[in-house]
Amino acid sequence: LLRTGDEIEARQALERSFSFDRFNRVTFNLLQMLDKLDAFTVVRDGDLIVKMQGDEAPVLREYAVPLAKAALKTLSAKYQFTPTGPILVEIFPVHDDFAVRNLGLPGMIGALGACFGRVVTMDSPKARPPGEFSWQATLWHEIAHVITLQMSRQRVPRWLTEGISVYEEGRARPEWGRDTEVPFALALERGKAIRLTDLNAGFTSPDTIGLAYFEASLLVDHIVKTYGEEKLRTLLRSYGEGLEGDAALTKALGVSMEQLQDGFDKTVEQRFGRLRAALAPVPGQGKNAAADPAGLRAAALANPGSYAFQLAYGRALASSKDTAAFEPLEKAASLVPVAIGEHSPRAIMAQLAEEIGDDARALKEYEALLEHDHTAVDPARRLAALAAKAGNGAAATKAYERIVALDPFDSAAHTGLGRMAMTTNQTAMAVREFTAAMALGPADRASAHCDLGEALLAAGRPADAKREALATLELAPSYERAQDLLLNAVKSAGGEPGR
Repeated sequence: LLRTGDEIEARQALERSFSFDRFNRVTFNLLQMLDKLDAFTVVRDGDLIVKMQGDEAPVLREYAVPLAKAALKTLSAKYQFTPTGPILVEIFPVHDDFAVRNLGLPGMIGALGACFGRVVTMDSPKARPPGEFSWQATLWHEIAHVITLQMSRQRVPRWLTEGISVYEEGRARPEWGRDTEVPFALALERGKAIRLTDLNAGFTSPDTIGLAYFEASLLVDHIVKTYGEEKLRTLLRSYGEGLEGDAALTKALGVSMEQLQDGFDKTVEQRFGRLRAALAPVPGQGKNAAADPAGLRAAALANPGSYAFQLAYGRALASSKDTAAFEPLEKAASLVPVAIGEHSPRAIMAQLAEEIGDDARALKEYEALLEHDHTAVDPARRLAALAAKAGNGAAATKAYERIVALDPFDSAAHTGLGRMAMTTNQTAMAVREFTAAMALGPADRASAHCDLGEALLAAGRPADAKREALATLELAPSYERAQDLLLNAVKSAGGEPGR
């Protein structure tokens, strides 16, 4: 009942069960979880129901609800399928509550979301440290499951439903789909890629599940590019008709999984061949070879196509703030442009540029890093600071958008994005961002009220702008900016400045 969204009936059944056995841990956990859910804020928008904790709702609802609606609209159109509603989305700020909602017990350490067809459950941004995951990518991923599970009548194999969900993440936001490219290329180089006939089994092992997700998305991409989107839809419907394995593939694509392998291998080699070569170990090099700077330099010069040697040499130079580090690090970045994380070439170059006072170079490197690293919240914060200092509005906007996407409870980021929106006359965005900043309790409430008031006035809402101006003046009676706002709001509305 919980997995179909029938929570009232589920509670009744659990309470009956609890009356017979008060020591059943799963029953007790589920009842406690339902008590917490009862206190959640509920947002209804047509066939979509989104539940979130009350203190998160003033901010999160402004992002989660539109994103879920956009995902449903986009994916329903693409797959030519309207899912049966209502679609229930529950967002938990405590991961163990999310786990209990799904399995009755805490845990599910590696999971970020789950879908049961009409019910989506997931971690909220507060469930994990900022930068550990993208809750927006997770929500889009799970909405894709709503489509594939219902379209196949819950019979879709895991490789296909997960493959489509990861594939659609990348289609929605290119940066969402890039964080597994290097591990996959390394697996290819080491002969650890999963054969397609074993792909479904890859999801059952903690050693291969991450690889299985990404490889499944590559297979979906191969199917779409080779056979077309209509064939992918036919494949989903074939599983819904009760066909399994090769029978469904043969009906939809005219090939078996084994026959898919050759074409898939060629596609993968075309896409990852250069990356695979750059990551390949150099024959004859031991773990301790070229450990000194001179040896690292010699190794980098002798192996210009080796990512590992270029990176190692660049890191060694950067550790002593030597600007010569930029050359090998640039080579490493060109060899593996999708490298992410604090030890990636772009991250090292950005940090080095800041250390030597080259803000323009640092800004450039942080921008390049964020194109691939979709959970990099700290580099986004550094980019925001550098862009603000340089007066680079476009870079600042990009940085604030990324911070808000990853950490929507950062009041300063909302304020920064709102101010950037005002410079480009995006008044609706500015009102949304300043409203979020106010809900989060900004350090400077007078300025926050003024920011919101000015955005409201620009949006054609003088009465609301006047309210914010008066709220500012209650905090800071001599604040000239608020006085000007009040006069402008009154003039716009036509009336007296008083209450």
